[in-house]
Amino acid sequence: MNSALGATAFAGVTGGVIRACHHWANVAWDPEALFASDTVQASLSIVWGTLAISLMLFGNRRHIRTVWFIGACLIAVVVLKLFLVELSAVGTLQRIVSFIGVGFLLLLVGYVAPLPPKVEKDMHDKS
Repeated sequence: MNSALGATAFAGVTGGVIRACHHWANVAWDPEALFASDTVQASLSIVWGTLAISLMLFGNRRHIRTVWFIGACLIAVVVLKLFLVELSAVGTLQRIVSFIGVGFLLLLVGYVAPLPPKVEKDMHDKS
């Protein structure tokens, strides 16, 4: 149930970012144009990176390793997306902004929200 809610929220945020780029940056509402747009790609990188860092910070503060790992997987997807999709747009301002933004977020998470410790269950404690 929680994973379906999380996936739906992620899809809603992604759709909202794409829709905002369509309206505010005048990107054609066409899958090829949206995928090829540097503005859409940079916006998705920044929003996904911020969401990943938020998940990692929440997981760290609440000591929920699963949530932290979901955030770590999402940041890995963002980094892969940066190298596979956005690196082809050599020299664009959007690429530079997305690389700097995601790099800053990675530095921030390393300092503020490291992996929470494993909770050891005591086998002798029956309370």
